[in-house]
Amino acid sequence: MATTYLASTALMGVLVMAVVAWMVRGRGWYQYSPGASTSGRSPAGDRESRFETYADQPMVWVAAFGVLVVGLLIGVVASISGPVETQSIAGLAVAVVGGAGLCGYLLFGVYLSATRRGHPRSLAVAESATVAGVLFLIAISFQLLA
Repeated sequence: MATTYLASTALMGVLVMAVVAWMVRGRGWYQYSPGASTSGRSPAGDRESRFETYADQPMVWVAAFGVLVVGLLIGVVASISGPVETQSIAGLAVAVVGGAGLCGYLLFGVYLSATRRGHPRSLAVAESATVAGVLFLIAISFQLLA
């Protein structure tokens, strides 16, 4: 049993290193800088909302990710140790927050990438809704098969 886990860990490590090497050797992403035509935003004369101002700052994203990781780590530790009631509540909370975070990240990413490519907001919302519908259908299919 331990040999299987070690082999699986080694295989995943090799896979991660291969993906990182492929990304580094791939397109010159470090030289990319978005132009005015790819932003999909209004001219600089218009006022941006507070959310758009914060969304453009990388440190806000780093801080939000750090808070999310620490919160999920605390939830996982609480679901592993402690009384049975705490374990079940913390396990459910971690599953709900993790699932909502993953779906939100995916849907917001689809919306943001669509608007940055110049699509109107209505089309970006439609693309996000399509992705949400496909995820819902996949979830239903897995439930029916299980």
